[in-house]
Amino acid sequence: MLETILWCLACLVPAGLGAAVLWRRDAIKRVSEPTFVFADLVGYTALTERVGDEAAANLAREFRRTMCLVSREHGAHQIKSMGDGVMIVSKDPAAAVGLAAHAVEAVGTRPDLLPVRVGVHTGPAARRGCDWYGSSVNLAARLARAAEPNEALISASTRATANGSLGDRLSTRGELALRGVDRPVSAWRLA
Repeated sequence: MLETILWCLACLVPAGLGAAVLWRRDAIKRVSEPTFVFADLVGYTALTERVGDEAAANLAREFRRTMCLVSREHGAHQIKSMGDGVMIVSKDPAAAVGLAAHAVEAVGTRPDLLPVRVGVHTGPAARRGCDWYGSSVNLAARLARAAEPNEALISASTRATANGSLGDRLSTRGELALRGVDRPVSAWRLA
């Protein structure tokens, strides 16, 4: 119980302080193929211009808080936030896909928030302290960037590792040319 309270409180700490996950250094044990989920708000920059910095910052904070709770419900951990975006890591690719679906529902349908786009990819990465680095992390971020408003894109790797539990929840989005990635990437849209 105390651990849950501390984790949720940690998710409320402003990202700039760098304290959001420091006390949970070993929350995700070394896994060979973690699954990364990136989610960000669509239209945040334009919103900031319309409503001002304070109101936009409050909206981003509510988004991060909501995503922290959604992450916990799916056994994942929100690693960091970057303005209007969050990076999440999960040990379970099927749970990460469920998290992506829940994010679209929990955020994208709320009238007080903006639409969300989500990218999910499973693959090896390097962990340094509380952060993760590598092409798998970058690919998940690029998939999120390529998603339409209120859409979650799932990589072939995640689809393959979580295949048994996805059923007919995915439809093909096709081959995507992603910035900084040498070859086209097969992506599936979460239904």
